Amino acid sequence: MAAKYLFMKMIVVGLLFVLFACSDDSGTPAQSQQPAQTIPTAQPTPAIEQPDIEPLNVVATITFVADWAKNVGGDRVEATSLLGIGDDPHTFGPGPRTVGTIADADLVLTIGLNLESHPMREIIQNAAQDPSKVVALGEAVDPIDFVEILGGEDAADGDGHDHEHEHDHEHGHMHGPLDPHFWFDPPRVKKAIWEISARLSVLDPDGAAFYRSNAEAYNAQLDELHEWTLEQVAQVPEERRLLVTSHDSLGYFAHLYGFRVLGAIISTATGAEPSADDIAVLSRKVEDHGVPAVFGEITISERLANTVASESGAKLVRLHSESLGREGSGAETYLDMMRSNVTNIVEALKRPKYAAGR
Repeated sequence: MAAKYLFMKMIVVGLLFVLFACSDDSGTPAQSQQPAQTIPTAQPTPAIEQPDIEPLNVVATITFVADWAKNVGGDRVEATSLLGIGDDPHTFGPGPRTVGTIADADLVLTIGLNLESHPMREIIQNAAQDPSKVVALGEAVDPIDFVEILGGEDAADGDGHDHEHEHDHEHGHMHGPLDPHFWFDPPRVKKAIWEISARLSVLDPDGAAFYRSNAEAYNAQLDELHEWTLEQVAQVPEERRLLVTSHDSLGYFAHLYGFRVLGAIISTATGAEPSADDIAVLSRKVEDHGVPAVFGEITISERLANTVASESGAKLVRLHSESLGREGSGAETYLDMMRSNVTNIVEALKRPKYAAGR
C-alpha cells in the first residue's frame, strides 16, 4: 500500500514538473509560437469639429452704415466701408480697388436716394455680381421730402424776392425730391436696422435668430437715443430752434425734433458753391434772426461756413454729419456721433446770441 501511494505521488510530481516547464515566467501557459503582431495604441475618438463660419462680406458706402452692419451681424459678418473717416459721399471718387471690393461682397449697403456720388453709384451698379445684393436703405425708411427753406419774408433778400424758393423749383434737388439724410432720425434708423437683419438672414438662414436678437438690442439703444434727444432739445427755446448748415442735411432732425431750417450755405438744388451775394443774403438772415451758431460739417470745407459765421457774428460749430469721427473725437460710432451732434446743437442754440460764448 505504501509503495502504491509513493508511486502515485511520484506521478503527480512529474505532471506538475511538466506543466510548469511549459509555462512562461508569469505562470501563464505558453502560447503557440506565432509571428509577433504590433497592436496599435488605442486613440481617443476625435470630437467632430464644427466648421468655422465664414463671415459674410458686407460692404457699406458710409462709415456709420458699416457700424450698423457690425452691430447687427456681430462675428458672423465682416463689415467695411468704401468711404473713410471724413470722406464726403457727394464727391467721393472710387479708386481701382473699389471694383474688386464690391464684386467680392456678399451684400452692399448704400444709403441710396442719390446720396452717393454719381461715379460711386455707377461703379456699384456695374461691379456687383448680383444686383439683388445691393440694398438702398433709404428706400426702406419712408423717406421725407426735402424740408423747405423758410420762405416768404424769411428767405427774401432786399428786393423782397424769394430767390431760394425759386431756385428749388427751377432746378430741382441734386439728390432728387427725397431727402437721403435719414440717419438724423433714430426711429427711421430702426427701419434700416430691420432691413439689414432681414437681408443678412436671407444670406445666412442659420444666423437669422442671431441677427434678429442683435437688431432688437440695437433698436432698444436707438429708442434710448431718441428719448435722450427729446430731453436735450427741450432745453432750447422754440424761438431759437433755427438751423443754418453747410448743406441741407438736417431736414429729418428738424422735422422730428421741432426745428426750422433757416438756410443752407451749399444748396442741394445745384451742389454749386454760393456766390458772394448768396453769402451776404444768408449772413444777413442769420444776423436778423439772432441765430447764435452756424453748423458746418467735418466732411465739408469750413471756409464758406466760417465766412457766414464771421459776417453774421455767429459761432461756427462743426458736426459729424456724413461720417463717423476719428479716434478720440467722441463720434467713433453712430450712437456716439449722434449724441455728439445733439450736444453741440443744443449747447450752441439754447443761449441767446449775446451769450453764445464767441
